[in-house]
Amino acid sequence: MWAVVFSAYAAEPLQLTPEEQAYVQQHRTVRMCVDPDWAPFERLDPQGKHVGIAADLIALVAQRTGLNIEPLVLGTWDESLAASQAGHCQLMSFLNQTPEREKWLRFTAPIFSDPNVLITREEHPHIADLKLMEGQTIALPHGTMVEERIRKEFPMLKVVLTTSEPEAVELVSERKVNMTIRSLIVAAYTIKQEGLFNLKIAGQVPNYANELRMGVLKTEPVLWGLLDKGVKSITPLEREAIANRHVAVQVQQGVDYRLVWKVVATALAVLLAVLIWHHKLRQLDQERAALAEARVEQALQAQRDQSHLVAMLSHEVRTALSMIDAAAGSLRLLVNPEDEPSLLRVTRIRAGVQRLTELTAQFLTKDRLESGALMPRLTLVDALALCTETVQSLDERHRVALDHQGDTWLEADPDLLQVALRNLLVNALRYTPPDSPVKVEMMGENGMFLIRVSDEGPGVPVAEQATIFSSYVRGSTGHGKPGSGLGLHLVKRVAQLHGGTVSLVSQTGRGAVFTMALPRHQTPTISASEALKPPAPARRAGHPK
Repeated sequence: MWAVVFSAYAAEPLQLTPEEQAYVQQHRTVRMCVDPDWAPFERLDPQGKHVGIAADLIALVAQRTGLNIEPLVLGTWDESLAASQAGHCQLMSFLNQTPEREKWLRFTAPIFSDPNVLITREEHPHIADLKLMEGQTIALPHGTMVEERIRKEFPMLKVVLTTSEPEAVELVSERKVNMTIRSLIVAAYTIKQEGLFNLKIAGQVPNYANELRMGVLKTEPVLWGLLDKGVKSITPLEREAIANRHVAVQVQQGVDYRLVWKVVATALAVLLAVLIWHHKLRQLDQERAALAEARVEQALQAQRDQSHLVAMLSHEVRTALSMIDAAAGSLRLLVNPEDEPSLLRVTRIRAGVQRLTELTAQFLTKDRLESGALMPRLTLVDALALCTETVQSLDERHRVALDHQGDTWLEADPDLLQVALRNLLVNALRYTPPDSPVKVEMMGENGMFLIRVSDEGPGVPVAEQATIFSSYVRGSTGHGKPGSGLGLHLVKRVAQLHGGTVSLVSQTGRGAVFTMALPRHQTPTISASEALKPPAPARRAGHPK
């Protein structure tokens, strides 16, 4: 029986229904299952008496409802859960509401609230998010609400089950697991009582507060109504007074000046250490920034050197190729028109020179596009006229069929657009059988200007379409054909510089359709003549102009 009278917590008698009054008269004693080892919330002392925060709160409920609530003496929390499920006790004292427990219990309003916190060893870093602790071990008492939720919501953690909360804390203290979760009140009580000052509160899991309630068997609806009324009658001040009595903070009377000076000295030492550490961090940050700036400058200088080298080599190669082409042209005039073998050799020489010239131009254009040295100079361009001019410069121009719908004007850089057109046409002609045409269509659509080049070649296998616009990538159908793998990459870069796209539709053996979509109206940038100038030396931040 409850022998303690809480005169300090006197309250108005509860208004009970006739049915509730009859229940109290007929059931003078109600059996309750408790956690026998959950100090300071609740425990059973050596005499089997229920003590702790829960015991005092439930004594208030018993006093105000007129019930005589007696604990069922069992050895563990698991035994209490099993006894409740078997109906050996009509209520459970102090537990969280979970879907599993709702199968046989009906819960009152919260009788006490307390947040759960993460307990680790002192050297463990702060835990901001449990999801970042993948693979770490966490000790949890078996059969608790926390175990049920952690397994479901944080499956990346390795759960180690214990028979009690003290055992879970001990595993953390002995470095056998990384962490545990405990009520804030229980954690503070345990660390203080057991002197576990190698532990700390390392964080809190959102929405994991202990909303502790009384659980009543679903077969006892009247008892549930009585207890729920009793719980709701407890005021916040009453809860606070009971909690403070069990987790008391003793305040020393008077002033201990020795302690004050120790605290001040310690605070000054900590402040000095923080200032020194902050100064060192600033030095390290400055050194890192200087190193990063130096690395960026080195990378930029390497890029400038590379661009300069490419430009110089391109110039030298094109000069030599021009001399070879001129010599081959002169040689052709000297060869007897009826000497076909000699004429064929001269023709091959000039074809090889033309191929090398195109490759050199592609390498130079790629370098300028990748380095940012080549930016579009936007002007109003007649795409149909530009494409016609490009087609006329090709040896196989008779195979190109040009078609358009409506207005063919757009804002673009004519030089860059011609680079893209030429590469699309050369690519299509190269992979199309000699007797098959290449079709070029131009049209406007939803503010975009479309240039579509279709061929009847072998097509591009689906597996290769994702990489066909990458630099130095050639399709498997290109074996035995000339090419550097840069043409389509240059088309993509030109489209991107204009704020547009290029796409491919193709099936193996059924040709390919390349579509370049460019905005008809754009914002002007720097001129092409400026973009073609050699890059100026980069300035450091703060360098005087």
